[in-house]
Amino acid sequence: MSGKTYTVEEKYNIVMESLKTDQSIAQLCRKYSINVNTYQRWKEQFLQGAKNGLEGKSKKSPYENQIEEMKAVIADLTMANDALKKIQAGRRR
Repeated sequence: MSGKTYTVEEKYNIVMESLKTDQSIAQLCRKYSINVNTYQRWKEQFLQGAKNGLEGKSKKSPYENQIEEMKAVIADLTMANDALKKIQAGRRR
């Protein structure tokens, strides 16, 4: 095949064309000089993205969960640090 690098927009348009027309996958792949396996991978990624979009905002990425946990730890440490500063300030008097 061509070895061309396709942009996200091009991939989107190719997958959408496959969904909107009655062209066979083989015809579409020949038209754009792409391998059928490449097309199948793009389509799977497209459909997975659509599925994730339908799940809504309640599903957080692992990074978002990790950030929330770190924020909680920082809050606990800040409170402990403030308490220690008050204790130390009381001893200085």
